[in-house]
Formats: sequence, structure tokens, C-alpha cells
Amino acid sequence: EAERVRVDKELANIRIKFKAEKNLSAYDKKKYVWKLLYIYMLGYDVEFGHMEALSLISSPKYAEKQVGYIVTSVMINEGHEFLRLVINSIRNDLIGRNETYQCLALTCVANVGGKEFAEALAVDVQKLLMSSTLRPIVRKKAALCLLRLFRKNPEFIQDSWGSEQMCYLLDERDLGVLTAVMSLLVSLVALDPAP
Repeated sequence: EAERVRVDKELANIRIKFKAEKNLSAYDKKKYVWKLLYIYMLGYDVEFGHMEALSLISSPKYAEKQVGYIVTSVMINEGHEFLRLVINSIRNDLIGRNETYQCLALTCVANVGGKEFAEALAVDVQKLLMSSTLRPIVRKKAALCLLRLFRKNPEFIQDSWGSEQMCYLLDERDLGVLTAVMSLLVSLVALDPAP
């Protein structure tokens, strides 16, 4: 009972901070979003703060973007109505040039999964996987992200994979990328074993 009172008081305080002060510092915004995540993990319903997490994802600074992605990955699931709002921000990071941001976005997409992510982002994830200019860590995350999307929604990924892409990926030199790619290819073949 005392915990519930404390949580309600803290939620009211956070709500006031978000509404009253539009120009919260980046530190304060991160602090309050972390508090919301903690309260959510305690099992309490947090029906606000998603837009603050989205604004952190849209931030150009790594520390803010990281908090936004972590909170989004934990607090939303594949059926959440907030998912549509976050897709554009994630796509911007996927198609951007910063590989660190691409890794954050790929991790979020893989953690949340879902039909809407598969519809909107599978093509961008495939492009990252097929890119020869990216570091192996990005390509490995792209392969595992694509595997997650494929397992949840095979119809969005299977149509665009041909033998040329598979041969290209099997010629990979990096062992981590090759292992992730093999997991993806085994899943693709297992679903449709026809030649």
C-alpha cells in the first residue's frame, strides 16, 4: 500500500513536469523517462510518457537516443498504438549514416517485432544486411533483426529473397555475420523447402 502511494505521487510529479515545463533539460527528460520505465517494470500502468520517449529517439545525441530506444523496447509491444508513431523515427536512423544509431534502431525493431514493423521496415533492414560498406556488427544485427521479423511475419520477407541474395550472404568473411545469416537462411528454407 505504501509503495502504491509513493508510485502515484511520483507519477503525478512526472506528469506535472512533462506538462508544465516544455523546455525540460535533456538530463531531466532522461531522468523522468527512466523513472517511468522503473515504475512500469514494477508492474504499474504507465499511460503517458511515450511521446517523451519518442522525442528522445528523435534526438541527435547518443545518450538521449539510447534511453529512448531502451524505454520504447521495453514499454511497447507489437500491438501498441504508439508503434505507428515511432516507425518514422526508427526508419530515419536505419537509413541514416550513423552505424551506432542503426544498431540501436535494429535492436529496438528486433525486440518489439510485429506486423507493422515488418511492413514498414523489413526492406530497410534487408538493405542494411546486403550492404557491403557497413561494419560487421551492423550487418549481424540486421540479420538477427530480419530473423525476428521473419519469424513473426514470414509473408513480408520471404517474397523478396532470391538465390542471388543467399549466395551473396553465404560468401561473407566475418564469422559473426555468417552465423547470424545462417540462422536466417535456415529459417527461410525451413518454411519453404521447395527449390
